[in-house]
Amino acid sequence: MTQSRRIAAFCALAALLSNLVIQRLVMTAPARFVIIPGLADFNPAWNTGVSFSLFAQNSVAGCYLLIAILAVISIAVAVMAWRAASVLAAAGFGVVLGGALGNLWDRVLHCAVFDFLSLHLGSLPLFVCNFADIAISAGVILLAVDSVWTKPR
Repeated sequence: MTQSRRIAAFCALAALLSNLVIQRLVMTAPARFVIIPGLADFNPAWNTGVSFSLFAQNSVAGCYLLIAILAVISIAVAVMAWRAASVLAAAGFGVVLGGALGNLWDRVLHCAVFDFLSLHLGSLPLFVCNFADIAISAGVILLAVDSVWTKPR
């Protein structure tokens, strides 16, 4: 196994396990509290849709459809991680994969994703997310940095 593949696998596993541990810890927290005044609150919610609660599903068929779509996306990201040309791209794809698998895990168990971090600017709400979403965003940032700084072969 190449170094890039080991890094991708490590990053995916680290993101997935971190998501599972953090989620287990925050599920027992009080209903709502301020983390950073004017910026972040703990506000637990079950999201039956995708980002920003788009395509919310209230049926078993809809839930299974989202599971299938997320599984296909996860497989595609795993293939991209396996084929990554640089260590930074491998890390980025790995972190994205770990986050996607964390959300897939939730969806398989609960037909919804457990979101808990409510971000806002003062009274302007932005979105509610979870650690898996943060991992996916961090992975995308790594991929953007890789595309700018890594020289093509």
